Amino acid sequence: MRWKTVGFLGLLCSLLQSFAQSPAAAQTATWEQFTASGTELHAKGQYAEAESAFRQALEKAEASADPRQIARSLNDLAVEIHLRGDLAHADEMFRRAVAIWETLPEPPSLVASLGNLASLYTEEARYDKAEPLIRRALEIQMKISGPGDTRVASILDTLGDIQIGLGHYADAESTLRKALDGREKALSPTDPRLAETLIGLGSVCSTLARFREAEEFYQRAISIRETALGGQHPDTARALNQLARLYFLERQYGKAEQLWTREIHALEAVSGPEHPEIGAMSNNLAAAYLSESRFSEAETQIRRALGICEKSFGPEHPCVAASLTHLAAIQREQHRYGEAVSLLQRALSIDEKALGLEHSEVFKILSNLGTTYYFDGRYQDAEPVFLRALKIGELSLGPAHPDVITTLADYAALLRKLNRKKEARKLEARVRDLRATSARDNPATLEVDWRDLRRPAN
Repeated sequence: MRWKTVGFLGLLCSLLQSFAQSPAAAQTATWEQFTASGTELHAKGQYAEAESAFRQALEKAEASADPRQIARSLNDLAVEIHLRGDLAHADEMFRRAVAIWETLPEPPSLVASLGNLASLYTEEARYDKAEPLIRRALEIQMKISGPGDTRVASILDTLGDIQIGLGHYADAESTLRKALDGREKALSPTDPRLAETLIGLGSVCSTLARFREAEEFYQRAISIRETALGGQHPDTARALNQLARLYFLERQYGKAEQLWTREIHALEAVSGPEHPEIGAMSNNLAAAYLSESRFSEAETQIRRALGICEKSFGPEHPCVAASLTHLAAIQREQHRYGEAVSLLQRALSIDEKALGLEHSEVFKILSNLGTTYYFDGRYQDAEPVFLRALKIGELSLGPAHPDVITTLADYAALLRKLNRKKEARKLEARVRDLRATSARDNPATLEVDWRDLRRPAN
């Protein structure tokens, strides 16, 4: 899951001037001061202080019964509550803000609130709700400003996130490249707004095993954020989290572990120990420990991540599925195959419902399930699972993706166990060809690094 800072708070900052010019503004200076203070504190990453300022602004707005002020304050406060990880209350406030803006002739404000609500739904993996909202926001914004406005790029960033979540990687890359093109034409090369788009593109490239491109995007985003915001800012930590994930996929586990440990501590200091982002990072750190056979440390992180994810999102979120998949890895290493299968089947059910039957995350769980059956000697059960995994993987990631090649090699090993050596040799030759002709030949791994089978001799 790629976490992102909600990008639409600043979209409303320009409205302060219009409020100041309204007849009621002279009587609402205190509301304006709280709103301006909260906006400034948010920009500095001081989210707790910003939340306090916006709460006071909302009290003043409700006392005045001005619907524009109430909607603005609801949106601003919801952003801070969202960043704190209280998704239920943020959802309620964003929806209240949208309902008010729907009744007022304020299209830019409606766009901002729609975008924030779509971002929230994206993080909850509720893509069916997120996509129509963000497409409506895009339609309205295009009518207001045309395609060249930086606010269009902000909306495209969120749409790209949704497409990544849905596993529509080609669409996501196209969307995010449009956003980057728009931002680069309108902004300086060091503007921090560029970083969000760069991180999105890095996420697409890393998922598709285009690691060199991914690192270029991530390093550029980190450089921008460190310069503009400082090394301790939460947004800088989020960019470093993505770089750590790339290192993990490249099997640079030491580098990944260092970054994740550092960023977990940094986010704990800002957001507290049970923020949803920390759950996601704990899952990632657990995967690094698993890859180094540090099972006790891995289980500690997995249990923590599982508790945070279930509390934040409920039991049917992909974050929970990731934790269950990691727990299954430990069970497999302890030869407790039945428990591992049960965990993987539960994870599979979650991701199939949340992401769809042909998502790349479903492919990964199926690959792990096939491997577990293999080690348990359940070869007849393993074969249809591997075949389904390969079909999904080739469609979602491409036949030359390193994870798909690994799964193909695992299936070849299974065929040898089934004494179908001719078929196995054919697949093994295909594996060699794919690896030899891979343009990048990246040493990728799945999120859980326990899938390589002990290859039988010819």
